Amino acid sequence: MIKYKLIFFTALLFACLSPAVVAQQQGKEKAKKETVKADDNLNKRDAKQRKQGMWFYDIPQHFGDPGYYEFGNYTDDQKSGLWYKMTREQQLISIEHYKFNVPDGPAQYFEQGKLSSIGTYRGIYTPYALDTFMVTNPLTLEDTMVVIPAERGYTKHGTWRYYDPGSGHLVLEREYQVDILLKEKKFELPKRSEDGKAVPAKLPHEGGKDRGWNTGKGKNKNSLIK
Repeated sequence: MIKYKLIFFTALLFACLSPAVVAQQQGKEKAKKETVKADDNLNKRDAKQRKQGMWFYDIPQHFGDPGYYEFGNYTDDQKSGLWYKMTREQQLISIEHYKFNVPDGPAQYFEQGKLSSIGTYRGIYTPYALDTFMVTNPLTLEDTMVVIPAERGYTKHGTWRYYDPGSGHLVLEREYQVDILLKEKKFELPKRSEDGKAVPAKLPHEGGKDRGWNTGKGKNKNSLIK
């Protein structure tokens, strides 16, 4: 008799709880679908598994370097258009323009959310190991052919300006042609801003010692500054 009572109460309890369990499960499924729908326009791949459209990255802290956010557009698995980097506090680190997965066009860099430098990159797109460019000496107006390894990917090109992030004053201006420094001009800070930072040691986009040409060193004719 006791056995039948236990079976009856178990069945009754299951009948009472079933609607709640079903409702809870439906709620989970609905939330899951809504989450997928909300992120449907981010981090998408096409039928060939190529990245397309807007992608968002949350880069974790690594070997002491702080984490950051990065987002921008892909076209056929290659970065294109404007790409942004921001700190976890949502302060700008950099804004760069990409073409065929390499920086090409205007770029801006920031320190603590304030503009520190602005300039232009020129991408290298040749399918060969080397590419050639003509560089004009600003003093003699003579043209020199320069050979650049394609693996470098991009070069500084045009005018780069560096600012004191604290005051916003221009402190340095440099003129480049395919990473070759042609000329530079320094500007003095107002006395009230002498304690501000002048020029960053390296830009967030520049890596180790082999990034770019070491001006005035080595066997290459890296600088036209006299």
